Amino acid sequence: MKTIKYILSILSVVYYQNTFSQIDLSVYKHVERIHVTSYWGNINAVGTFSGNEKEFTLGVTHTNNSNITKRVDDVINYVSIEEKNKILYIETRLPSGFESINLDLKIPEDILLEIKLIRGGEIFVDNFNNGVEINSLNGSVKLDRIGEYAIVNATNGEIVANFKHLNKNKPVSLITMNGGVTIELPENCRRELRLISRKNGYIESDFKIESSQKIANLNKKKYSKEAIISTAKINGGGALLFLSTENGPIAIKKSKI
Repeated sequence: MKTIKYILSILSVVYYQNTFSQIDLSVYKHVERIHVTSYWGNINAVGTFSGNEKEFTLGVTHTNNSNITKRVDDVINYVSIEEKNKILYIETRLPSGFESINLDLKIPEDILLEIKLIRGGEIFVDNFNNGVEINSLNGSVKLDRIGEYAIVNATNGEIVANFKHLNKNKPVSLITMNGGVTIELPENCRRELRLISRKNGYIESDFKIESSQKIANLNKKKYSKEAIISTAKINGGGALLFLSTENGPIAIKKSKI
């Protein structure tokens, strides 16, 4: 803890943007991975140009049990920050009652991002080149302009993901227990598909889906009374694309990026 307080004490520049007080994190510019753990609250993470140190920042807002929201300057009382083996760990404190802590991250786009949201909140991630890994309990997960791969496990909330490029050898897995799953892929991507929609689902696809078995409610917006479970391919197959929901539809779209 003394080390953390010392590091934070030398961060002399505090940036203000909208309602966020932002603390400069460029002292950690050498890290290769960032792991964020939060309990209650939204997480907004934007990947910025790697050489722009002023865009390596953390903003924090706090909502108390009386539903009063304020920006936070004394970050150390709300968030712990620790670097170990080129991994930066950012973790919010345990909540008291129903208070929530929102995080606003701007970090270099080439850093691998991992997020764990333990109780609830929305997750928004934009513009990361080397993939993301997310575990969330309650709330939607929205990914935009993601590169390489994504692994998302959600319990209660929809997943929407857009990819600007994919690593042909890495799998993509988007799983939720309750909510729809929508993915946008580059037109030329090649994938083996594993599709599961156990109830209240249908499958939409801009791609031609190659399957030896008929897929129920394919490109028909009609909720199936039976589980839809299918193994298929797009563009001849490749690394695994696993899309699964216990309750909701699945959509596979061609990216407009």
